[in-house]
Amino acid sequence: MSVRAKFTCNSKIPSHGTTTVYFNAVYANKDGSRAEENKAFSDATPSGQIALSIADGKPALDAFELGKSYFVDFTPA
Repeated sequence: MSVRAKFTCNSKIPSHGTTTVYFNAVYANKDGSRAEENKAFSDATPSGQIALSIADGKPALDAFELGKSYFVDFTPA
């Protein structure tokens, strides 16, 4: 079983050679309505946060834009 969620990049904080990128779960649109793609995750888990520490200069740091949303798939490894 896997779970898909949508997270929005809401801050990038540099510190000592790394930058921590913070994401919050999307559970509703900006107008308060819930898109179908958000519904399954938000019904079970209406909030959540992800923090990634990325070494400065690594391409992954440029992959995440402030205010942009990303799908996250949780699948057993």
